[in-house]
Amino acid sequence: MTAQPPTDRDAWPVMDATAFRAVVRKWITANWSTGITVREWWRRLADAGLTVPTWSSALGGISATTSIQQVIEDELGRIVTVAPPLGGVGVHLVGPVLRQFGAGQQRDRHLRSIVDGTSNWCLLIDEPDGLDDAGSVASLGTRDGAGWAIDAVKMSTDADLADRGLLLVRTTPGSTGRDGLSCFLLALDQPTISVQRLSSGSSVVVCHGATADAHDLVGDAGNGWQVAQTVFAHQQTSLAGRIRRGLVDVPSGEKAGNLERTTGDVLTRTLPRRMTGIERRRS
Repeated sequence: MTAQPPTDRDAWPVMDATAFRAVVRKWITANWSTGITVREWWRRLADAGLTVPTWSSALGGISATTSIQQVIEDELGRIVTVAPPLGGVGVHLVGPVLRQFGAGQQRDRHLRSIVDGTSNWCLLIDEPDGLDDAGSVASLGTRDGAGWAIDAVKMSTDADLADRGLLLVRTTPGSTGRDGLSCFLLALDQPTISVQRLSSGSSVVVCHGATADAHDLVGDAGNGWQVAQTVFAHQQTSLAGRIRRGLVDVPSGEKAGNLERTTGDVLTRTLPRRMTGIERRRS
């Protein structure tokens, strides 16, 4: 009997690459269509654990190796599909931070929307004068009741498309260097936050009197440099920027405007000469 795609993320044959390839090919045949929306396609990938296969099943993956991840990308690219939402910083940088430092409620609140592409994140770590070391962090977070008041100026990339940012600020008055820094998961849809996109492609994010709730603090107050170093380490090893043959990347999140587009529309506009008869029939 031919193996069938599993209905449980723990049931994928991740220890046998040949069997896995056969099963994931069947899954793609059953689930890929140029007639569904990008939102629905990303939801199906997330539900199956195929967006972040190397993560544990509890966090949205299938506990697979990077070689199995390559099999998934090979099979998705073989028929030319919309790529999983792996661009930007959500999966590759914010995800590892939440996995290592995030409280349970933070993981529950944010990891799913990162994996299914319904949120878009940016990094709010660098400052206009650069971030040569921790001592250059001038942005401030001040306790305000149960939460925090944020006054910061940060440089970022594609912040105009982001719903949230991973923010590094100084939260201990009078502290210097690596001491007294904290990281927050900052909602960007606040009237006290402005985003200006520069001709270089970077953005200046200005926060004057923005707010962060207590549950937006990542880890403990004062351990922000440790969190930031996790980001730096994953920036060095991230595969987000590599070219994946046969996969068409589009930005995630509501602001990017791709979630309600059909996958066929994405492919037609991006690869108008590469739509095959098979792909058209699938619509």
